[in-house]
Amino acid sequence: MTADVLLSSDLRGIESHGFARFVEFYVNRARQGLLNLSPNVRVVEDAPSAATIDGDNALGFVPSTIAMRLAIDKARATGIGMVTVRTSSHYGPASPYALMALDQGMIGISMTTGGNSVVPPGGAKRVYGLNALSFAAPCRPPEAPFVLDMATSVIAAGKIEIAQRRGKEIPEGWGLDTEGLPLSTPEQYYAGGAILPLGGDVLHGAWKGFGLGIMVDVLTGVLSGGRASAELERRYANHFFGAMRIDAFTSIESFYDQMDSMKQTLRASPRLPGAGPLTFAGEPEAALEAEYRRNGIPYHPSVTDGLRQMCSELGIEYDL
Repeated sequence: MTADVLLSSDLRGIESHGFARFVEFYVNRARQGLLNLSPNVRVVEDAPSAATIDGDNALGFVPSTIAMRLAIDKARATGIGMVTVRTSSHYGPASPYALMALDQGMIGISMTTGGNSVVPPGGAKRVYGLNALSFAAPCRPPEAPFVLDMATSVIAAGKIEIAQRRGKEIPEGWGLDTEGLPLSTPEQYYAGGAILPLGGDVLHGAWKGFGLGIMVDVLTGVLSGGRASAELERRYANHFFGAMRIDAFTSIESFYDQMDSMKQTLRASPRLPGAGPLTFAGEPEAALEAEYRRNGIPYHPSVTDGLRQMCSELGIEYDL
């Protein structure tokens, strides 16, 4: 389950949440006893259209995959399925779980709490989570599905990991250092800096980003009984998954027709000089996945070096 989600992430170009994190986030934490490798993942609350799962501090991919499958099963029976997960850990990118619903003729939703690295509007320090959400809706094949995958902060922390890996500075507007000044290097962030909510500052909509982050906290943490991100112990996470059977609302062909019509209307609107064609969430990722499936996924040398070292330490053949 873990490999499937990480591979899906890399295939769609979300390199900040793919195998770049495999060794440090998952293998090393397991070796340090920070993850439960024999968890008792179980349903603790159950209703026809809803449920709560306790992840027992497992690799977050495991209870998350189980929960999304359960949400799909409930949607198949009742039209809608919603499942929360508590006592879990980082589940990778949000979109692979939402995508699971598409082949079933459903809309998929996925949300998670993240590490407490975000400063609220006007705040002086990081206090709540890098909460993320994904929404996936099918389009008539071969049109790429609409797949939104986003943090409710300006950027995900993985972007800073990528900048550090490549020796790059951080653009102004991503976050603040411990003095409340704009971050300029990854080291300032890891020394206690914070990431800003989506919108950045109050004049540009930070209250909206903060509100979205708290909405995710309510659905993932409060609703599951697992607590909001600001109160979670480090390394723990809570999640939310939803599936909506399209034919419980309208025919699938009518849905496809209206998705096509909406996109065509928006694409036909005037564009600024040099702006290029309008694209929708999920289209660049679908194109990248097609390319990577043909030619392979490019990895930064530090990623493959980490995998090679891991294999050496664990006595596993490295054959990439």
